[in-house]
Amino acid sequence: MRFTTGGTTRAVGVGVLVLSLALTGCGGKKDKKKHKRGSSTSHGRTVGGHTGGKGTGGSAGTGSLSAARRAQAILPPLDTMPTALRHVGTELHSRAKAPSVCKDPGGKCKGAVANGRVGYLTGDKTEGASYELIAYKNTRAAERAFASWESYAHNARREITVLDGAPQGSESTIYAYKTPAKKNTVTMVIRQDEYIGTLDLRDTSGRAAGRKDLAALSEVYAERLAQATRNETPSATAAHVKV
Repeated sequence: MRFTTGGTTRAVGVGVLVLSLALTGCGGKKDKKKHKRGSSTSHGRTVGGHTGGKGTGGSAGTGSLSAARRAQAILPPLDTMPTALRHVGTELHSRAKAPSVCKDPGGKCKGAVANGRVGYLTGDKTEGASYELIAYKNTRAAERAFASWESYAHNARREITVLDGAPQGSESTIYAYKTPAKKNTVTMVIRQDEYIGTLDLRDTSGRAAGRKDLAALSEVYAERLAQATRNETPSATAAHVKV
């Protein structure tokens, strides 16, 4: 084959042209199929079980992945805990999805986009603090979930006793268990905007001791939640608290 450039005629072998066409994929059906499978339009953009990267619609306006990161930032790290509670019972972690087990109450997972937890113990394991944090798609979803918590606390009278305590966050509830297995555990549920934090405090010294420590730890937890909703890095610490 011959072609002309600048008045000069040159020869190109047919084999070279065929090779060139093969490399560029011109007219090749197989190459088109590969492009379709790897195209940006067919590539899934799912993050943590939620498609897309748009915000949750809450005050923080975060997607599920960043909501998980915020959840992990809100949960207190080891160095913010009282000296006595410096043994890790549950490693600090979070994930961009709703809790895998929805109970106590079942409505707590509706509208959830991320969750996390962490737990700490005393050296002799007689006392423990367990934190859970759930981020919702918006404040309204969190309000509905908190309503489920309140309904659960006030209606499960065979299992739970509602207690008085200083309110925390946007709204909160505190209760203790009647069952022998959890008779020394008191729980506070705190809603702050699109987040709901749950703090379980177990103390074998008795419920009164547990409530005293719960009051101090829940105040710090509520402040970490509030800092996050103000787009601040959660920094409130309970390192000074004696339990």
